[in-house]
Amino acid sequence: MNRSLFLKFAVLTLLSAVAITGCKKTPKNVTPIYGAKTNVDGRGGPTDPTFPQTSTNPRTPPTIGPGGDLPSTTPIRPETFNPPTSNPPTNFTPTNPEGGFRSAELGEFEGMLTDREALRGSTVHFDYDKSVVKATEVVKLQEAVKALKANPNFKLLVEGHCDERGTEEYNRALGERRALSVRAQLIKSGIAPTRLRTLSYGEDKPAELGHTEAAWAKNRRSELVLLKPKN
Repeated sequence: MNRSLFLKFAVLTLLSAVAITGCKKTPKNVTPIYGAKTNVDGRGGPTDPTFPQTSTNPRTPPTIGPGGDLPSTTPIRPETFNPPTSNPPTNFTPTNPEGGFRSAELGEFEGMLTDREALRGSTVHFDYDKSVVKATEVVKLQEAVKALKANPNFKLLVEGHCDERGTEEYNRALGERRALSVRAQLIKSGIAPTRLRTLSYGEDKPAELGHTEAAWAKNRRSELVLLKPKN
């Protein structure tokens, strides 16, 4: 064999041996990963005694916290929840779906007790789209005049009402005119204006439901509510 060829073969054999032994060096500062052989020598897996264990079972993975990949050390507290109370406050006033307020339900008006039954028979009715108190209706006011004169501490609330025809705004104004007409008649009968109150509901509180002439005639009215002091 040629001497130069033999030297070349010897050099290649030496280099190959050096390369193979160099690859078996263990890398330094490698973080072990659970379930995998991190080091080339087989260490770093779950069977390695140096691998951190969280239970006696070497295959049990470590507890992962809800906020990331670290074990949870502090329990997460649920948000404080204050459910709404089912009972309304003591000063709660129900809303009237028909509009305005219901003095009959409240039981008082301007700090006085309401008596809607005392003068129920004195309700004044009006013609269609009219606010003038007819002569046949004036006589109904005598009972109210008598009650007010016999009880100087009493007052009177006159409520104006309309049937459903016309706009809400127009009927509200018409109801006020009807209440004022009744008030004027009471003043003529000797009742002081300071003892009289007026309130218009317009079409919001019909006396009778329906879309007939008979129902409309009953709804065109002014009701008289006697106001009595609490003491």
